[in-house]
Amino acid sequence: MNTATTTCYKVVELNPDDQAWAAQVEVAINEQSQGGWELVTMFEREHQAQQVGSGTVHVPGLVSLAMIFKRAA
Repeated sequence: MNTATTTCYKVVELNPDDQAWAAQVEVAINEQSQGGWELVTMFEREHQAQQVGSGTVHVPGLVSLAMIFKRAA
């Protein structure tokens, strides 16, 4: 008999806005936990943009928060 448990992962990405940043994170975590998802980690993700006539560059205003969740399948 195989008793191995399969784990699923989910990524949720938030784009911060200055006014309600903490509230956005709290709502997202609570919504996912109600669905049985457990927060594993989260990190800031810096986006890049293509500028006309030059290469790809980092744009300071383009930052989001990636949250990784897991639950048993």
